[in-house]
Amino acid sequence: MDKETIKAEIAKLQQKTELTKKERKHLKKLEKRLTRENNAKYHGVKTLMKWAAVALIAVFLIWGAWFLIKKSQVPSSSIISQNGLHWHPKLKILINGKEQEIPANIGIGAIHEELHTHDEDVKDVVVHMEMKGLVTKDEVRLGNFFKIWGKEFNQTQILDRKNGAEGSVKMFVNGKENNGFENYLMRENDNIEIRYEK
Repeated sequence: MDKETIKAEIAKLQQKTELTKKERKHLKKLEKRLTRENNAKYHGVKTLMKWAAVALIAVFLIWGAWFLIKKSQVPSSSIISQNGLHWHPKLKILINGKEQEIPANIGIGAIHEELHTHDEDVKDVVVHMEMKGLVTKDEVRLGNFFKIWGKEFNQTQILDRKNGAEGSVKMFVNGKENNGFENYLMRENDNIEIRYEK
């Protein structure tokens, strides 16, 4: 008998002005059964909530342990900052002397990437580096910006241009030639110029 049927039968019996001994006994049984049903549902939900809370705490503990282990495994020589950073290197790409457009709002969308551009940086494209907590050398590599942008950049290719008879890739940082390419560690106020030319 389901809960609604029990309730209906109880209501039917309670409408009677006089109940026989058998009906009173049956009514008590039904009321006890309904109470048990209600308590079972309540306790089931309560038990489920307790287990959900335990699972949530376990997830946070595992995440915290993973974060601490990751943090402790980073050699000090790989650390750029313990407390985050907010740097603004400038980036320019020239193909055979013609400046290439670097779009606004790269890395800004559903996920706000640590390396991104803004729409106010029209004249001089600025790569905004906004990082919190521990920052490692791997996180400030120029190649990461190109991955976020979805474009190719390394010592043999810039955008869709590859080294060959047409030209080759060169990189300059603050006016000096630099062979770091995608592995270059960007710094505050760097002027990075990538050229593809003969």
